[in-house]
Amino acid sequence: MSDERFDRLEKMIEQNQYMMEQLIKMVGSNNAVTEELRQDVSVLKQDVSVLKQDVSVLKQDVSVLKQDVSVLKQDVSVLKQDVSVLKQDVSVLKQDVSVLDSKLDRLALETQEDVKAMLQHIDKKTDLLEDKFDALNDRLFNQETQLQRLKKQAK
Repeated sequence: MSDERFDRLEKMIEQNQYMMEQLIKMVGSNNAVTEELRQDVSVLKQDVSVLKQDVSVLKQDVSVLKQDVSVLKQDVSVLKQDVSVLKQDVSVLKQDVSVLDSKLDRLALETQEDVKAMLQHIDKKTDLLEDKFDALNDRLFNQETQLQRLKKQAK
């Protein structure tokens, strides 16, 4: 029995050695995988840190953009008010231009009538002056003729 036992123990030891070798290989393999995982986790931590910084910068940028949008909204509101005031001013100006147009039209009609009356008066005066010039011309012609006769007689 002791040989048998001894053989069995030897077999068990061999099996244990084989299992130990396998375990060592597995542990070695696990250690390599674990080391790779540690490196990957380290890289991921660095990447997450960079992403956190990027997110922080983006948050600041969004905050600035929100402020800019707020300012732009206020500017747009002011511009809308200005446009509203300008529309009212343009409406008033249109009314004023309309009033001025009607006044100019009336003035033009009144002036036209006054000018017509003045032109008629000037035409009458011109006709009278032409008649006087004609009469004066006739007198001068007659006097000139008489002077030439007198000159001829005096010679």
